[in-house]
Amino acid sequence: MFKVALCGFKDSKHIIDAKIFAFLGSSTTGYTIFEYKTIEELVEVNEFYDLYFINKKLRENENLLIQQINEDNKTDKKKLRFITYADDPVSDNECDGIIDCIKRHIEYDSMYLAIEFLTDKGLRSIAVSKILFFEYGNRKIKIKTHSNEYYCDDTLQNISSLVGGYDFLQPHKSFIVNIKHITCIKNYLITMNDSTVIPLSQKKSNEFRKAYKKYLEKHNTRIRKRKPSNWH
Repeated sequence: MFKVALCGFKDSKHIIDAKIFAFLGSSTTGYTIFEYKTIEELVEVNEFYDLYFINKKLRENENLLIQQINEDNKTDKKKLRFITYADDPVSDNECDGIIDCIKRHIEYDSMYLAIEFLTDKGLRSIAVSKILFFEYGNRKIKIKTHSNEYYCDDTLQNISSLVGGYDFLQPHKSFIVNIKHITCIKNYLITMNDSTVIPLSQKKSNEFRKAYKKYLEKHNTRIRKRKPSNWH
């Protein structure tokens, strides 16, 4: 979930909202849009947002907003807030800039996002970026990182709702994988960078490969084998 502040836009909310909705597609990542007429009004409410889209005509007052954000960052140094300026109504190029801003927010946020699981080893807060995959079996969910395995009572459907917006896909009815940790897809087998091999069902293969290819193109990455890393 992320919060967007629109400031000084009279004719663009529906355009921006539609662009964000189309970009997120079937992702479970949610968002909320708040509107303000001026930067002074935005600062006055003393609320903080993940993304700020500001009318270019109001840029002369941006120091008020930046000062407020900097004060907040003193207490939450991991929080990164993005500010983008655009005309009203927004152009297609400016909409692309807004979507790029959202991409960077989601990628940055996933570095620090952690989810608490009640596991066989007690309550554990596990960084999403460090999870390789989830596996369902024997009525348990296995959570696999490079250094640990945890087991908890849950369903893959619920797991998907938690991590669906952070580059996780389901290649098989029993698995959800973090596509950042895939090193190779060959035939109907997926190799993760800890050397675990995960099945890719024929039914899901086409959709999964398209999503993975899109991820690689977005990050300008080639499929290549890598040695397992040592980090947790």
